[in-house]
Amino acid sequence: MNTVSNLKEYGSANPVRIPSSIPRQKFECNSNNFNKYPQIYIHCEFANVSSANLSGYRSVLVPVHEGVVKRIVRTFFENGFRVALQEATSPETIEFNPNVAKVAQYICDALDAVNRYKQKIFPHKRRQLGVNDIVNFTETRDWCHANIRCIAWHPNCFKIAVAGGDDSVRIYTESFAEIPVLKTHYQKSVTSIAWRPFTTSELAVGCDRGICLWTVESNVNITRATSQATLLQHPKSSPITSIQWNSDGTLIAASSIGDTDILIWNMDSMQCTALKCVGPTCSFIKWSSGDAYLFAATSSNMFRVWSTEKKWTGERWNIVSGTVQSACWSPCSNFLLFITTEEPILYELQFYEEQVFKSGGTPTEAVPVIDLSSIVIDNREIGGQPQALVWDPKGLYLAIMFKDTNCVAIYTTSFKTFQLRVSPLCFVSGAGYEYPTCIAFQSKNKKNSETILNIGWSNGRIQYVPLTDDII
Repeated sequence: MNTVSNLKEYGSANPVRIPSSIPRQKFECNSNNFNKYPQIYIHCEFANVSSANLSGYRSVLVPVHEGVVKRIVRTFFENGFRVALQEATSPETIEFNPNVAKVAQYICDALDAVNRYKQKIFPHKRRQLGVNDIVNFTETRDWCHANIRCIAWHPNCFKIAVAGGDDSVRIYTESFAEIPVLKTHYQKSVTSIAWRPFTTSELAVGCDRGICLWTVESNVNITRATSQATLLQHPKSSPITSIQWNSDGTLIAASSIGDTDILIWNMDSMQCTALKCVGPTCSFIKWSSGDAYLFAATSSNMFRVWSTEKKWTGERWNIVSGTVQSACWSPCSNFLLFITTEEPILYELQFYEEQVFKSGGTPTEAVPVIDLSSIVIDNREIGGQPQALVWDPKGLYLAIMFKDTNCVAIYTTSFKTFQLRVSPLCFVSGAGYEYPTCIAFQSKNKKNSETILNIGWSNGRIQYVPLTDDII
């Protein structure tokens, strides 16, 4: 089993050592090769704030002479029924209008009784899902306070979408003059974004209420009108925690930690079909290249792999403990790499038809590939519990982000017959106390033949790390 001990540090910020065999400019984002890349620095004054902290900043914005009833009604339209009930039972409301607070408390008690009854019938819905639940099942580190939550490159052209902690999505292109900003009142708690393949302007945003479909025109500077976004919504699936288009852009799959089923939306008919699942709720999904398989992690120690070519038949897999934290497919779809919430180990699962989807016999077991346990290199802590992993479109590099260490580890990958080889290459650390919150590779297309790793740092900065074949 490989370890992280052979990693060396590279990056634009305070490199510990740069071997003479590897030119330094290969890892500098200020190189002339990056003139067309936009400099992105997002600082959100208000990231997503949990309902427990809403009263803290809301009291600053509420007018001094606003009445109790008016304040409750405004809170209802801004934040929903649950938050309005919290406002109605607050100490301030009890002081100025105890009758309203008493009625609100009766309603809260009645809702709690209904929820306790629902818990017995639907064990997976143990309580009202909120921000803290999303944090436990997202691939973004420190999702609540992250200035950058998601990065998505367009698969066919030079466009990058960045979701910020204020639930807005910014679009960057080679032209730096205009930066469209996508935001609407029902686009809250953004967890994932994805460009539709073979279209230049359609973007899907997974959020609390469903999927927001945007059409981003090149001549639009700021987009805020709700009429410009279409909301795909299902009464059972909320909040949406993961979305992904299939390879031709005709289907979009969505998962929710509030629903056991996976929704497959058909973009031609705007109708959804549910993959019926019995058991725990689904946390995130990953299409394989060519759409042969659909990986689905759950909120328990079980995950599923659906075979689209076999009429959507599903295979159940179990891990020893915890849940699957992140996963990625190889470009050939024969290998699946995943990490869990309990072990600092990278696992590999081979997906050959005769081994996985066979009748009878013992299924293939996951093989540990890398020991990611924390170590100290040059007075820097590297490794530990992994948070997210991404594989570049060429299948040459694998990047791993960690929960507690402020670096991103990069490995080289190669395929030989039915064997996958993973070797440590380097690690990238930020400047000062910044830590990575999300990572993504730039898509491979006709206009881009390079391998670029994008790192979203906690201070809102996006770094471009070029990886070339001659450094292997």
